[in-house]
Amino acid sequence: MPHRRFSYRLFSADGVTPFGDVTLSFSAPAPTHGRITITVTYPDPSGVGPLRCHAQSQSWFQNNLGDMLMCVGRFSLPDALKRRGIGTWIWSTIYRHLPEEIRRRIILTGSLSATDAWVSRTDATGHPILDINGPRLINQVALRNRFWDRMLVPLAPQKPALWCDEAGNGAFRGLFKDPICPLAPRRIRTDPDGDGLQKSA
Repeated sequence: MPHRRFSYRLFSADGVTPFGDVTLSFSAPAPTHGRITITVTYPDPSGVGPLRCHAQSQSWFQNNLGDMLMCVGRFSLPDALKRRGIGTWIWSTIYRHLPEEIRRRIILTGSLSATDAWVSRTDATGHPILDINGPRLINQVALRNRFWDRMLVPLAPQKPALWCDEAGNGAFRGLFKDPICPLAPRRIRTDPDGDGLQKSA
């Protein structure tokens, strides 16, 4: 059983278009490790199927040097939910719900792969846009790099927190920070009235 669970209903910035529900389930706290499961429930893009569910987990631990690390193996969203600001919102919410003593010292680290470089372009419903050669593809290396760079603070002066070659291969390692600037325009609204927290247990 999770130690803490937070559930949100997400909408577009105008509060009109529902995106789906996000639940963050944290394991019981420990001084040297922890785990969070992210579950996204969202409408079938076709509009006729049942609700779909997408779940993944992230863990953190203290290494033998005393560093608190969260090694991000992979973070993904269904195509229907991409490029809406939902991924950044999820990581901002994870950051805000981490225990303070963990949040101020946790280091995000992970690899970047050229296999992430090309993705299908989708329409407003999340369906791939096709041309005569099949799905229309877009290069998202710069977009992916900006996504991770927004939540990283370099660990040392003159040392970048993210590095990547032209093909899209690289890595990141930096102190975790909230990726959403308080002054930035809101892309996501949450139920009931902007505070977003529906329930916690």
